[in-house]
Amino acid sequence: MSRSDGRRVARRRAASLARGLRRDLQRALEEGVPPPAADLRAALRRLDAALDLGLRFDFRPDAELSYRRGHARNAALVLRRSLDEWRAARAPRLRADLLGRAIRFADELNGTVAWIGLRVDELEVPAPARPWARSWPGLLLALVARVLPPEARVDFVEDQCGNLACIESRRERVRYLLGLVAQAPRLT
Repeated sequence: MSRSDGRRVARRRAASLARGLRRDLQRALEEGVPPPAADLRAALRRLDAALDLGLRFDFRPDAELSYRRGHARNAALVLRRSLDEWRAARAPRLRADLLGRAIRFADELNGTVAWIGLRVDELEVPAPARPWARSWPGLLLALVARVLPPEARVDFVEDQCGNLACIESRRERVRYLLGLVAQAPRLT
């Protein structure tokens, strides 16, 4: 199992543990029978271990992913503190409020870790092969495409490389490329 596969499994495990913890806490709120303290501590320990491994990345995360990773860690911390306060509280109304807060943060943790898993899977997909990037016309077209909006650059270069592939005369290819370079300011 590769390192990224282990992290993917850890993220799934963390989301599963958060769902299970939420289910147990909801049952405690509805039935009034709290889960054993040892089971809660063990679940929180496993959750912390899964988050520790699952929230590491082999790449520099973007701003949204960094924010969500911090949010997941904060949600786990608030969940743990809510449960600690819940075990220490004596007033029934306070216990119910703390248990409700712990349930909300278990839900939030589950959703955040699931979002992180989807986002990391998107970012870890290898970029498609671009054979035109190895040819000098493709490199020149990539430079010309810098004047275009980022979302249109790849399509422009691929289209123009396709057009160049249809031209049989070397002279015509050069003329076509020079025409594109000369028209570059008007492409935008």
